Amino acid sequence: MSRPTLSQIAELLGVSTATVSLAMRGSPKISQKTRERVEAALEESGYVYQRSAAGLRTARTHTVGIVLNNISDPFYCTLLAAMEEALRNFGRTVFLCNSNESVELQSKFIRTMTEYNADGIIVIPAIGSTADDFRFRNVGPPPIVFVSRTIPGLGYDSVVNDDRQSVLLSMERLLQSGHSRIAVIGGDPSLHRFGDRVQAYKDALEEASIEFDEALVRPSAPSRQAGFEAAHWIAGLDPKPTAAICYNDALALGLSSGLQREGLLPGRNFAVIGTEDVEEASLAHPALSATTVSWKEMGAGTASLLVRRIEEPDSPARHIVLPSSLVVRETCTVSRELAFAE
Repeated sequence: MSRPTLSQIAELLGVSTATVSLAMRGSPKISQKTRERVEAALEESGYVYQRSAAGLRTARTHTVGIVLNNISDPFYCTLLAAMEEALRNFGRTVFLCNSNESVELQSKFIRTMTEYNADGIIVIPAIGSTADDFRFRNVGPPPIVFVSRTIPGLGYDSVVNDDRQSVLLSMERLLQSGHSRIAVIGGDPSLHRFGDRVQAYKDALEEASIEFDEALVRPSAPSRQAGFEAAHWIAGLDPKPTAAICYNDALALGLSSGLQREGLLPGRNFAVIGTEDVEEASLAHPALSATTVSWKEMGAGTASLLVRRIEEPDSPARHIVLPSSLVVRETCTVSRELAFAE
């Protein structure tokens, strides 16, 4: 399908091409009402304004966009540093968008990177993203690679952690320590990885002949505040769990703080395991046990996949799944027997 022209957009709206062009550039000479009409027509038609090298899609700008879902999360900050360093070594300059889990901001940034003819885009999909958010009419965006999260049905290159292995390692440790009521906290059900983690949790319980209790699964934002609030939820359960596996370290650290206010002491009468193993995990008191995610390997692998996709646009999609390991620290040295003895 051919790309709609500026004159066709103007004819559709009954205005001049100069008016459309000025509206696209945000000129104060154009009224807000006209600008909104132009923007709506552009969106409906799928028109993409090439700000640089207009019409020359083969031109390289040596720029890459990165959509980060939450820049305040320590893991994603370190992942960003790894991706930026790797891309710099490939001769690319990075433009950053902190979507803050906003699908709208994510879409606007992808469109802007397309307008500026970026070589490619790395995306950690915002919560609530669907395949339709990445299907573009007429002129599509430059190559996209997903990292940390994926969206099924698109066939984009991706680099993710082995969430199933992560949960199974945590469950194995806790079950061997005698825990049977284990909470799973954090994550959004709309995310593919949330389903993978819950299914691994169910499989581990079934292997241990323990009945699954839906009341022990608590979806939530992957934040320290959500973890802190989850401690009160744990204290109100009857019977209480004696351990918890958390979606990420920020949530686990928040949970550890909240538990202490509820009279539950991580490492003494309650076990906590996080996911990611950020630097703060080893520095916290008590030190947080966590399954690892190699941010260096994830960052370098994502950059390599994107550059490969830019150079070989028709090559088969690649999906890299990075293995996990469990780092045992103070928060999961407690056994079920010790928990009940307290």
